[in-house]
Amino acid sequence: MPIYEYICEKCGSVFEELESVTNRDKPHECPGCGEKKGRRIVSTFSAKSGGPTFTGGSCGRRGFS
Repeated sequence: MPIYEYICEKCGSVFEELESVTNRDKPHECPGCGEKKGRRIVSTFSAKSGGPTFTGGSCGRRGFS
């Protein structure tokens, strides 16, 4: 199961949940205030970093630019 990030629409707390894909968009309970107002947000980990880009390769060869 993937880990998703949520933000509470009531208190603004950001928290993570180990959640199935089918339940990822349902409101989640905030560990800070207890309200079920957590909505999924885009994780900073998945954002494009501008770092090296994989350009392909085969048989164990790697090319980065």
